[in-house]
Amino acid sequence: MANELAPKVDVIENGRQVSQERIDPSVAQFIMQASQTAQLVKMRKLEESKVPTGTKSLKYSLTTEVKHIKIGPPWISFSLINSGDDDIYVSTTDEHDLLDSVAVEKDETINVDMGYAIIREIWLKSAGESTARLHAKVGRDDR
Repeated sequence: MANELAPKVDVIENGRQVSQERIDPSVAQFIMQASQTAQLVKMRKLEESKVPTGTKSLKYSLTTEVKHIKIGPPWISFSLINSGDDDIYVSTTDEHDLLDSVAVEKDETINVDMGYAIIREIWLKSAGESTARLHAKVGRDDR
């Protein structure tokens, strides 16, 4: 209602008309500082996610059927040891595809290090029957 009663005023700066919808410089400064602080908090959390919070060791008996393992809290890295008789296929992508899997031969070890706590799912499959041992570095779940 107050805007309806106020007279229309044209603001001219350097010979040009400017909009009256200006942000007070102190408000603009506050908005910029809040934005920068939010970005710093995100960067700090990302850096903290590199630090392991523990370890985990698991053992799975595998067959030709795909075994889907959901992980929580997420892992930073893991080693997979094929201690069975047949090859093991492992995939960690979000959209699982056996064509993207990596083969781990008998008595072979594969190391996967993502640098950050982002490994949330693993798919395992064997060419026959095999045993997989996993040793992981566990990270923080900040999601």
